[in-house]
Amino acid sequence: MDIVKAAKNIIDQNFSNGNDDPFFILNLEDVKNKFEVWRKKIPRVVPFYAVKCNDDERVLKLLKNLGAGFDCASMNEFTKILKLNVETQKIIYANTVKQVSHLKLAAEMRIEKMTFDCPAELMKVKEYHPNAKVVLRIRFDASNAIFNLGPKFGCNPVTEAPKLIQLCKNMKMNLIGIAFHVGSGTTDHEVFQKALEMVRKLFDFAKTLDMKLNFVDIGGGFSGNDMKLFECFANSINSALEKNFPSNEIEIIAEPGRYFVDTAFSLAVQVILKKQSENEQMFYYLNESIFLSLRYFRDKQNINNFSVIRKLGFPDNTKMILSTMWGCTCTSIDKIWADVEIPELEINDWLVFSNMGAYSTSVSSTFNGFSNRNIYSLDEI
Repeated sequence: MDIVKAAKNIIDQNFSNGNDDPFFILNLEDVKNKFEVWRKKIPRVVPFYAVKCNDDERVLKLLKNLGAGFDCASMNEFTKILKLNVETQKIIYANTVKQVSHLKLAAEMRIEKMTFDCPAELMKVKEYHPNAKVVLRIRFDASNAIFNLGPKFGCNPVTEAPKLIQLCKNMKMNLIGIAFHVGSGTTDHEVFQKALEMVRKLFDFAKTLDMKLNFVDIGGGFSGNDMKLFECFANSINSALEKNFPSNEIEIIAEPGRYFVDTAFSLAVQVILKKQSENEQMFYYLNESIFLSLRYFRDKQNINNFSVIRKLGFPDNTKMILSTMWGCTCTSIDKIWADVEIPELEINDWLVFSNMGAYSTSVSSTFNGFSNRNIYSLDEI
């Protein structure tokens, strides 16, 4: 069953029960296919799924059964993963700024792999989790990433990293490897070659201190809706690993999030009001919001990324009209799109957006009293 047909079936059923809330449709087969592509294209790199991207339990269970590990950033995330009977060695606590209570619980639950990027964090780990297997996160930003993480996370690989490696030796901390994250939304696949060359240099420096590193974390940021670009990333990563880390004794992981879930989720929303502004632009009000599921969906590249389920009695309308879409909350900053040309819509029309799995459900709030959205699995509709 295709997504639009599935959405119409859900709308008809929900309306008969008096429910007109937005909803997601999850295609687990899409997640499974992405895992198979990953395993084929980057066989040496084990994906540790970034739980923060979308923590739907069905996705987590599927990835666990397929053999993925998990990148967790808080005790709620690693507690949720442990409840799925995931082995602790398949978890990395990949937050370089850890709350003490979370760190204590990680120690209690024997979650050992975790990142750091400065002396203060290393000392904190030493105090509350001395048996941790620490991973030094370096900064290595892509040239054109939409979201660069370097300004917040990661040490300078040239001036700071060697000192932190030495500090680990002095403090008798178990440094096992190096991590980096090039940022999200980049086409700069060659950055992985440069980053892995730097990681190799840090491995070699550690060796001069009689420290043997055996772990590399290449981070996340992989696109889930551009598979040609993903193949470019895969080729760059594979060649860089072959050059810098030919030995299979080195454990290589990544932290993909959106790659697995972006295209696996679709979102259905309703037009609940239509009015014309003084300058003859059309205003549409949706029963969704940037504070709910549309927080990261205001980029104009996504404008035509929806299908329309028309209100009964209205023909399909292909007339394009300058429009603004507003969210359902009571603040004027809740503007989804502004000054865009889209097909003319009517009140009670439903819009079905594709590629809605990444950072939609996980960042959704209950601002203004609106509830989180139901998620229907395609194989159960």
